[in-house]
Amino acid sequence: MANSSKVVLYASYQTGDTLPGYVRFALKHLAETDFKVVLLTNERELSDETKQFLGDNDISLYLTENRGFDFGMWRRFMKDSVNGKNGIVSFNSIERLLLINDSIVYFQNNFADFFRRAEASSADVVSLTQNDEVRPHLQSFFLYIKQEALGAFYTHLLETPEQATFYDVVRRLEIGLADTFDEAEVRMAALYNTDTQVMFAYQDLIGQGAGFIKRKLLQKRFDVKEKIHFIRRGAYGALNADYIKLIKDAGLAPDFKEEWLPQTIGGKVKQAADKLWEKPFEKIGWPVIKNAIKAKYKLLGKKLSGDEFK
Repeated sequence: MANSSKVVLYASYQTGDTLPGYVRFALKHLAETDFKVVLLTNERELSDETKQFLGDNDISLYLTENRGFDFGMWRRFMKDSVNGKNGIVSFNSIERLLLINDSIVYFQNNFADFFRRAEASSADVVSLTQNDEVRPHLQSFFLYIKQEALGAFYTHLLETPEQATFYDVVRRLEIGLADTFDEAEVRMAALYNTDTQVMFAYQDLIGQGAGFIKRKLLQKRFDVKEKIHFIRRGAYGALNADYIKLIKDAGLAPDFKEEWLPQTIGGKVKQAADKLWEKPFEKIGWPVIKNAIKAKYKLLGKKLSGDEFK
């Protein structure tokens, strides 16, 4: 039975009147825990079958504007809760808050284990992974926030203005949250730690049985600048790994259908076209550019930082 003192806020942007299979899978199994589950999604008309699914699983629905990304949805929900407007949960009753979004595909049902491990941790806030870019910070696609950290989180969420671009959201709200937690002496921890940047480490995470993957990796939804970022850091393999095969080898949950896994945008033709420049850039282009940059800095007597230049 759901506990109103334990709340999951699942943020999801969709365009149709239904919900993708992988979103339903996560919502259904989250609703099997003792957390009250709320789906936060953009305003639109939902199909009767979708409404039935939400009702059957006792999942509350909060429709909101499409702005500010996941943090914008969470912020508006919490403001409405503070003002007593949403009628879903009482702001003052929350003792555990899980923030989650649809940027991750959960293909195994490990939620009960995640919660158990989070509770066993001495940390006040727990995520599945952390990222060390800019500064060490927990990744916000899964934030398990205990009562000791709620005050600092609410302050950060409600006092930081909504951001219009994805990277501003990451800098101001996700990375900035780590600064707020540090100032409040809130302890942070990740359940899975990786030897490389986490976006490059999903082959290892899948092998460990983590049971989740960044949707963007399945869709290979990266622009040229992002692909160059992979290659410069020696992560060409992570960029082009066959994640579908890795997931199938690791095993799907019995009630997770293979067709629910998001597919590569553009298909195999686009993948083949991208490799026409990616592979030569990895083998020839980047090594030449890297050596030129290193030679320039040496000539100028300046120190060159960055793991990609080692």
